[in-house]
Amino acid sequence: GGAALLDLDYSEDSTAELDCNVVQTGAGGVVEVQCTAEGRAISRAELNGLLDLVDGGIAQLLAAQRATLAQAGVHVL
Repeated sequence: GGAALLDLDYSEDSTAELDCNVVQTGAGGVVEVQCTAEGRAISRAELNGLLDLVDGGIAQLLAAQRATLAQAGVHVL
């Protein structure tokens, strides 16, 4: 398999071996995981690694969103 990437553009997404959509709460709880393998099945270890990568990406997104909202004077719980 290739390298795991987050937030793919169209050219990357259209040739990906695996496409996953993950929804998490701000506290890290998993709401939804939807994955489709293209060409080969992935192992549980590979899926766990992807979910670890997702955790970091979502944490970065949340931090950026909270910082932007704070600059705008919006209080976020």
